[in-house]
Parts: sequence; C-alpha cells; structure tokens
Amino acid sequence: MYKFISFIKEFHIPKIQELKSALKSFSKKEYYFIISITIIAFLSVVAILNQLNNKLLVDVPTKGGSITEGIIGMPTLVNPVLATTDADKDLTSLVYSGLMRRQPDGSFIPDIAESYTISPDGLIYTFIIKKNIKFHDGSPLTADDIIFTIEKIKDPLIKSPRTGWGQVTTTKKDNYTVVFTLNKPYISFMDNTTIGILPSHIWKDVTDKEFNISSFNIKAVGTGPYKINSVLKNKDGIPQQYNLKKFSGFILGNPNIKKLTIKSFSNEKDLIRELLSGSINQAGNINPKNTENFNNLNFTIHTTTLPRIFGIFYNSTNNKIFADQNVLKAINYALNKQEIIDKVLYGYGTVTESPIPQTIFKDHNKVESFNIDMANKLLDKSGWKPGSDGIREKGGTSTIIKTKKIGKKTVNETIKVNNGPLLKLEFSLTTGDTPELRNVTQIIKTQLETIGIKVNIAKVYEMGSLNQIIKNREYEALFFGQIINHESDLFSFWHSSQRKDPGLNISMYNSIKIDKILDDAQKTISQEDRNNKYKNFVEEFNKDLPALLIYSPKYLYITSKELNNIDINTLINPTDRFASIYKWYANKDHVWKIFTK
Repeated sequence: MYKFISFIKEFHIPKIQELKSALKSFSKKEYYFIISITIIAFLSVVAILNQLNNKLLVDVPTKGGSITEGIIGMPTLVNPVLATTDADKDLTSLVYSGLMRRQPDGSFIPDIAESYTISPDGLIYTFIIKKNIKFHDGSPLTADDIIFTIEKIKDPLIKSPRTGWGQVTTTKKDNYTVVFTLNKPYISFMDNTTIGILPSHIWKDVTDKEFNISSFNIKAVGTGPYKINSVLKNKDGIPQQYNLKKFSGFILGNPNIKKLTIKSFSNEKDLIRELLSGSINQAGNINPKNTENFNNLNFTIHTTTLPRIFGIFYNSTNNKIFADQNVLKAINYALNKQEIIDKVLYGYGTVTESPIPQTIFKDHNKVESFNIDMANKLLDKSGWKPGSDGIREKGGTSTIIKTKKIGKKTVNETIKVNNGPLLKLEFSLTTGDTPELRNVTQIIKTQLETIGIKVNIAKVYEMGSLNQIIKNREYEALFFGQIINHESDLFSFWHSSQRKDPGLNISMYNSIKIDKILDDAQKTISQEDRNNKYKNFVEEFNKDLPALLIYSPKYLYITSKELNNIDINTLINPTDRFASIYKWYANKDHVWKIFTK
C-alpha cells in the first residue's frame, strides 16, 4: 500500500516538452511502430463504440411522409352500405371504421366498440361504444349512427350487397349501447360488426332514391384513419384520384403516414407502367407474371396465401366414373400440383389439400400426393385396363382361351365373355375463359394422360355463361375456385342441402357425417370446439374426395422499400391489407432503446 501511494504521489502527466524529448530518443523504426500502434488503438476504439452504438440503436417510426397507391377501377361508392367493387371497398376501409376491426392475423379487436359480450347461446351480442369518437367533421358518433347504418343495409329499396343482417334485430339500449339479437346462432356474425358506420346526421335527409347517387358517396365522411381531402375527376366527372390526409382523431391511434393518395387505373398494364416510372409507390393484386419487372428495384413484394381454393369439382350424377373411389384417388396421385403452381402462377401459390383454408383452421391432415405408380395400381385394382389407344377402359367383350380334352387330344376353345357395356376412363372438364383457368386445365389434361385417363376440354365458357352452367349443374367435372371469406361459407359449399341452386355445393356432395359436423359447427360458439369439428370434417372429406383440391393463389402487394410495418400474413379480403395502415410508417429515426419508451 505504501508503494502504491508513493507511485501516485510521484505520477504526473508529462509536459509537451517531455513528450517531444521522449519521441526524439526513439529510433526511426521505434517511432513508426508507436505511431502505428496508436492509430490501430484509435480505430479499434472507434469500431467498438460504433458496434456498441448500433446494438443500442433501434428504428422508431416518426410522423410524416406520403404514399401513392394505384388501384384498378374507379371508386364511385365510398359507402360501407353500397360498396361492391374492390375499388369501392378499398376507399371505404380507409375512410370508415366499424364496431370491430379485423387484424392481420385474422382476429378481431374493438374499434368503435369499447367492449362486447356474447350470450351463452350465441344469440345476443351487446356492444358498448367508446364515448369520445368523432366523425371526420367533428360530430360525435352514438348508437343512433349504428342503428341508422344497419337499417339502411336492411332497406330493400337500397339493395345493399351486405348480407348477414336479414334475421338480426338491432336495438338501442342507450346512447352508447347497442344490442343485436339473432334468430339463430351465426358463427360469422363478428365479420358483420366490421362494417363501417355512416354519420346519420349527414345521411338522414337523403331519400332512398337519392341514396345511390348522393355526392356523399364520393365526399365520404367516416371515423376511419384517413379522411378525404379532395377528389380529382376525369372529363366525364368520374373520380380518378382521391387525396386523403390522416385523421388525428382516429380512435386506435394517430396514423404515421401524413398523406395518402389513391389513383385509379383501367388496367394492370397502365398501373405497372406508372409503378415502374415512380408516379405511384405501391399496388396490390399484381399478376405473378409481372413480378419479374420489379427484381432488383427499390420495391418489396409482400405475399400471403388467400382463402381461395381452386380444384376439380366432380359431378358423379353426370359421369359414373367418379363413383369409383379408386379413380378419385388415382387422379389425386397423378396430379403434380406444384408443377401447376410453378407454370401458371410463377410459383406464387400454395398446394392445397384441405377444403378449409388456413385462415380458419390450420391443423390439417396431409394427404399423400403425386405418386404415378400408386395411381396406376389403383386403376388396375378397379379393373381399368389400357386400351389400344392408351386410354383405360372397362367392360365390353373380352376373349379367353379355355383348354379342354376331347379323347386323347387337347383342344383350345375360344370363348367370348360379355363384361357389360364398354366404358372409357374419360370425362369432360368445364372451366371459365380466363388465361389462368385455361392453362391449368391443359396441364391437368396432360398429366392425367400419363395414367390413361382422357380429359376432354371442350367446354370453356365466358364467366357469365359459366355461372348459368354451374347453377344448372351441367358439367361432369368443373375446374373452378371457391372464395371462403367466412366460416359459414363451409356450410354453403359442402352441406347436402346446398346441392341445388342457389346452393353452392357444386360437387353435389352428400354425406350424413359431414352434414352433422357442419350443422353442429353452426351452433358452436367456442372456436376451440369448432376446430375439433373441423378436424373431423377434413378427415371425412379426405376419405370421400368429392373434389380434387389443387392450389390457393397468393396475393401480391408491391410497395416501396421505405414503407415499413406492413402485415398481410393472413389476408382474407384484399381490402384487409389496410387493416393496420395506421401503424405503417415511411419516415423513421434511430434512437437508443432506453429512449423508445
């Protein structure tokens, strides 16, 4: 301790003259060595401090910035009661908000609502509204606005495309409490509560005849994250561009992006051109074949699998080969689904094996697929033998040689056996007249020929004519797609009561077990309990194979790389990409983590 104290007393910072004298005493070699060590030490300290700083820094969103999105179509009904086109729905989702808001993961959070309760029998939904919500014009939102909006949806003169409200009674308990009473449980009712709410003080004096043509359908006023600032119209008076600005009073949070512009285009070719030129920043629902234009550019391609299921739907009433389970299984084994996705969708698709999209139920049982040897074995097992033209057949007259003895001689006797009418293993495949549908059916035809099944693609219809064909069930097999937006859609697509028009059971599927599962699911409030039923549903479906499900397409959303916090992982409708737009940000700052709070 004494030596240490003595050292401290003797230690002093050297003077400049002393440093110069010390440096002069070094040799040239020693001098350069000292300089090199000093520089390396300095750079090392800087590097360490920089790494430490980078670890402590995080990106945080800052207010400001603007984005311009291109859409196809002209929004003319920015009204939650009337919106029909994707363009109308896009603007409506930005301007309006509902009692509940669907999240990117498919769940729901309160939006206008403060809280809600559901009765044990699933018939009564009670919503309490937040008391500090204002419309874009500053007027308060109350229960009267909700009642008014629902009444307009149910008004037969308005002809609203919104469904699910016909058997619902809406009552006002007080200015901030609304009660919905259903006549029977409806598992998709929560979807109804996301509808935007109209300001009754603006619309109450608009008559039913004027409702569809009112200027308020363009200069819309809601409670959503963005409000309409101005509208640019073309020479015919049709809106071409909506200029929106953030609504600081949005109840879920002040949006980060200050300005939002929506520009309309009549076709994707023009939209892509403007996207590449930089006049717009982003666009959704892009055709996969156009993605190659954006490689190595300042864009991000966001993708998610849509709840759209494309496949072959069999009608065994019109072709008896589909009553043979081995034929159905063989077709499933013979199709290379991934090849179809790669060739037609440029890889932007997901192989589908379940009739329930993952946005509803994720615990799927996988079905073995693409095994040519297994396909041939199954057809052999059912007695389908290759004919002279390579197409398998069954029945007809066959010749067998029977050996018998006459005395000491052995004689071969030719015997003709009638195996019933000759059946060819073939069917006609009906589809719509679009490039995607036509290309897929051609690949199906080629792939099934490898196992001796002939596919006749003689029936390709324009979509209007195809709808009539589907209504009349005038097809042997149909390559088509199902859009499954709600859980209740499963009943419409697969319950036996829906086999005839206006039902949507286009496979004419009839299963007592499936009917029971779907009937019970409609009355089951608990999601966990419904999932158990869906698991049984998938198991039974895979046993019967009433349809060969092939793929679900992916939704492509192209944005600037500067745009952050976009989440479209479980998109159900393209419009839902804006569900969390108030959290998006284009501007950001770098701060230490300790300052983020």
